[in-house]
Amino acid sequence: MAFGRRGGATVIAIALALLAAPRLGNAAGDGGDTRDLVQFRQEIETLKGSEAAERRRVEQDEKHIEELENQLKRLETQNQKFGNTASTLEINETKLKGETDQRLQDLQAQVAAKPSNTDFESEMSRYLGTHQFTLTGAAAGAFIYDKQTAQNTFSLEFEPLFLYRLNDWILFEGTVEAALPPGSEASFALPVATAQIFLNDYLEINAGIFDEPFGDWYEDQSPFWVNRFITAPLLYGAEPIVPPTDIGIQLRGSAQWGSLGQDVDYTAWIANGPSYDPALPKPVVGQTLNPENNIAINTNGRAYGGRFRFYPFPLDSGLGRLEVGASTYDGKWLDSNWLYSWGLSAAYLYKDLQARAEYAESYRQMPAGSGPDNRQGWYVQAGYFLQHMPSTGISDGLDNIIRRLELLARYSGVNQRAIVADEITTSPAIGFSGSPSIFSPHSREVALGIDYWVEPSIVWQTEFDLELPGRGGSLVAFNGAKTPTFSGINATANDKALLTQLSIGF
Repeated sequence: MAFGRRGGATVIAIALALLAAPRLGNAAGDGGDTRDLVQFRQEIETLKGSEAAERRRVEQDEKHIEELENQLKRLETQNQKFGNTASTLEINETKLKGETDQRLQDLQAQVAAKPSNTDFESEMSRYLGTHQFTLTGAAAGAFIYDKQTAQNTFSLEFEPLFLYRLNDWILFEGTVEAALPPGSEASFALPVATAQIFLNDYLEINAGIFDEPFGDWYEDQSPFWVNRFITAPLLYGAEPIVPPTDIGIQLRGSAQWGSLGQDVDYTAWIANGPSYDPALPKPVVGQTLNPENNIAINTNGRAYGGRFRFYPFPLDSGLGRLEVGASTYDGKWLDSNWLYSWGLSAAYLYKDLQARAEYAESYRQMPAGSGPDNRQGWYVQAGYFLQHMPSTGISDGLDNIIRRLELLARYSGVNQRAIVADEITTSPAIGFSGSPSIFSPHSREVALGIDYWVEPSIVWQTEFDLELPGRGGSLVAFNGAKTPTFSGINATANDKALLTQLSIGF
């Protein structure tokens, strides 16, 4: 920039001299050449252009020098960061090595020494982090009254459910049922004891003694704090269509076929199969199924079954939750004689309304000389929660009580050819009123209920049963003999029963 300032002064001096030259020439009267004046002016313009070009070049050089200086500063900063990082890594490596050596020494000392109580508790805590034991289940206390037998009694049942998770894909489940039958002693049963192996997202193995996966009742609705009513529908009660439990192996799973909520679930199984009351001298029509067949020596054949359930509505459809299902259960019950069963089920939930329905049939082959043993059963039930009822305007306490109520109604029935007199029982128990009218070839029942939900797993239930058996069918009686007698049933008396129960799931 110093060169530029000196060059500018020179140009100005020359310009002044040239501008003064014509005046001098004219004053002298020598008639100077105008071409020289033009030439001087051109030289001035040339010098001006050279000066501007030189100024631009200098400015560019200074800008480039500034950029280089900035790059140099950035590189120096990065080098300083790299140096700090390397120092930090070196320090951390030294620290980590020291901590690792110290931990190794501590572990060696712990192995050499006996474990203390604190060490044992720590080990158990780590073990139970992946091996979890859970105690759950239910308890119920009831009061039962039946008009025909004039019986009224309190009853109690306790069902602890034990869950043990061995790892992420193996779970053991066991249920112990403790009840108080007539007399002074308790009765105990093991209705469920399974090992559940989760192979992947779509398949599970369930082995052991399990609730029969036939329809929805035994698996999903039978626990007394889940069942909306106190008693079971007739086809799953005293004269069931299929056995309530079985011993075998299941393959089961589910999959989503559409939007969220559009699912299918499937179950297939092989089990010991059905067996009938062994206390009778010989098999007869109307004989009651055993709850389970522990050791299957009645036949060399096994039972096979399957269930498929379909959920058509997406969760966000606003149409509620609908389930439709089909089940089958076929097995040899004696030698080469078969029991064939099939059923259809449906369940619907929409806001405060819930409804269920099932229909099932069974056909039992009988030994030579006896006709087939056919049974059909069904039930339809509905319930409505009052939780969204408008206020009564009387008090908030009354409104809160009303909104915890659920109103229920159910109609169920069973058709079969005969009833065995030796199998009729009138001893009430949890879930059974003891009414003799239930034991009819054409039993019908209307059940009305009202549930008060203290909590989602605590419910106080009240149920009124009206037994309305139809005419027809036979009564089979042995009366101590080996050969039964058959007598026609013209009519069976109607009956009424009232049950109230507090059920607690925990």
